Amino acid sequence: MRIAVIGGGVAGLTAAGSAVGAEVVIFEHTEKVGKKIYITGKGRCNFTNICDCQTFLQNVVSNAAFLRSAIYRFPPRSAVELLEKNGCKTKTERGRRAFPVSDKASDVTKALISYARGNGADIRLDCDVIGISAVSDGFEVKLKSGVSEYFDKVILCTGGKSYPVTGSDGRAYDIAAAFGHRIVEPVPSLTDIITKEDISAAEGLTLKNITLSADGIKPIFGDIMITDRGISGPATLTLSAYTSRRKYPFKIFLDLKPALTDGELDDRLVRDFGGMLNKQFKNALDLLLPKSIIAYIIEQSGVRPDKQVNSITKAERRAVAETVKNFELTAVGNGGFGRAVVTSGGVDVKQVNPKTMESKIVRGLYFGGEILDVDALTGGYNFHIALATGHAAGTGASELI
Repeated sequence: MRIAVIGGGVAGLTAAGSAVGAEVVIFEHTEKVGKKIYITGKGRCNFTNICDCQTFLQNVVSNAAFLRSAIYRFPPRSAVELLEKNGCKTKTERGRRAFPVSDKASDVTKALISYARGNGADIRLDCDVIGISAVSDGFEVKLKSGVSEYFDKVILCTGGKSYPVTGSDGRAYDIAAAFGHRIVEPVPSLTDIITKEDISAAEGLTLKNITLSADGIKPIFGDIMITDRGISGPATLTLSAYTSRRKYPFKIFLDLKPALTDGELDDRLVRDFGGMLNKQFKNALDLLLPKSIIAYIIEQSGVRPDKQVNSITKAERRAVAETVKNFELTAVGNGGFGRAVVTSGGVDVKQVNPKTMESKIVRGLYFGGEILDVDALTGGYNFHIALATGHAAGTGASELI
């Protein structure tokens, strides 16, 4: 049996290694496989999260139920075992995040290549697939070079549209659609948020241990960073995942002191102001907040910045506390696919068998990885989804051998 794997990323390499006993050919349209792996986790490659399957699925944003079978069949420990067996030593760090011991993403890539080649996979680089057609006994894979090859089965693992410089340009959506598959509109996820308010004077500031929320989204605890166009950082990426399909503009709220109740924050302000009675208000928040954000807090509070601290009223003090607990920004956009960690959207999973990743429309056509309408939060979950769906597709495609 001949199986064509279109795409040499995480899912493609895993599918190729998992299709035991089949003659597998990987078609990669760039000059090397695993290009996106090299930038994963800032080059360190957080490849999974060492948690139980139920916890894992709770961190999936889109279509967790669809992934249930694949994750239980290929849990986080299986990812560790796969890499270890193929020469990549691993370690687990804070937040249960798993990395290669070397902190080099290239070692993960080498291990996945070893896994694929260990099953005899033929990896072909600079091979651009421009079309796939169903024929009487399988599929015709058409290459840009003008050559056509024939396969019994095809696994599409071409990724989404995030980080297009790595080769993920979404071109295979058209192939899937031509076979009758519905494509859920791809949108950026895990990305920066652009705000209407210009807070760029605080660019580079990291606000630690705050909460970030939006209407209908429970507060997200973590860190954010102020950028030249809005906000970024871990909590921002999480919020962007939950709001990826929300229409702009919408309000977001920062609680800069989530550890303090409203009453405790008011008491804190009373104490701080008590030692600065002769100062102007604009110079009286240094003990509470980073300097570069203070001007924005004052502006939103409505209290005159040049007002003497000893003349600030109780109502004004409460307005300051309320602003600190509910600093309001207006989201008007995001960082786009060029900065998005993953794509939300893709092949509608209602048309895919969750156990084998085989199309319910076209027999012998399979999917793996980010081309599917599945995405998760940061922490190694998305990388593992590519591993697990690739594994399911590879074993599913070869089970009849």
